[in-house]
Amino acid sequence: MIHPIYDDPLLWLRPFPAEPRNLLEKHWHEIAISLIFYQVLYYLSAPICAYIFGSHYTHEISKKQRVNFDIHIVALVQSFISILLTLPLFKDPIWKEDPIFGHTPFSNLVSALTAGYFIWDSIVCIRHFKMFGLGFLLHAFAALYVFMMAFKPFCQPWIPAYLIFELSTPFVNINWFIARLPDGYVSTKFTVINGLLLMVTFFSVRIVWGLYAVVQTFADYWPIRDQVPGWLALPIFALNLLLDALNMYWFYKMVLIAKKKFKKSKSNDEKLKKSE
Repeated sequence: MIHPIYDDPLLWLRPFPAEPRNLLEKHWHEIAISLIFYQVLYYLSAPICAYIFGSHYTHEISKKQRVNFDIHIVALVQSFISILLTLPLFKDPIWKEDPIFGHTPFSNLVSALTAGYFIWDSIVCIRHFKMFGLGFLLHAFAALYVFMMAFKPFCQPWIPAYLIFELSTPFVNINWFIARLPDGYVSTKFTVINGLLLMVTFFSVRIVWGLYAVVQTFADYWPIRDQVPGWLALPIFALNLLLDALNMYWFYKMVLIAKKKFKKSKSNDEKLKKSE
């Protein structure tokens, strides 16, 4: 009997096929549900932003900037959903029993819902390529490929180890909003605390833990490598290393921005003292 926490409450919504031949056919509707959910959320983001940010959003920024605000609202909500979905998976016994081929109805559900988001994210990155650039597009494609391959099944027990990266995302998005709001809209104390939490969580979960997770996943894979096609495993490990490299690059940019802000703040304090 499947423990309720590892069951799939959306499985009954599949309209077809009645007898799926593989995991992708079994859970395709959950991918579709997720994609539709995030697109609807995107449409709702405009009134949400108007309510939260008021006239700054409705009158003081361009249409292009409003689109960016809307997209970041979706990303913020997605990060909370991913964190909530991830926590039960850490206690899933399949992580120890079969870390490469193991899967449960719930891990399939998490894979499907996450894949649906990255389909949406990929479409957004293509549509607004000039806004987000190649780095975000590669991140979306790489994550989508990894989660789609989970339906083989492959490395589903390791999903929580990578989805826990989202612990830093709320702070990333809040920091993004703060940087685009008028001075004084958010208190300096809140900005500093959020910035510190961003740096700590990003470095901890995306770089330190991220590299550790890749190494450990590869260690689980290596003894049974002859059971896994090279075209399946090697691209996934390569993409995970690419994502780790992107995270290091983004963290490097964060450090540069933080240093720039610190120097600016120090300079302003010195000017203030001289004026006194």
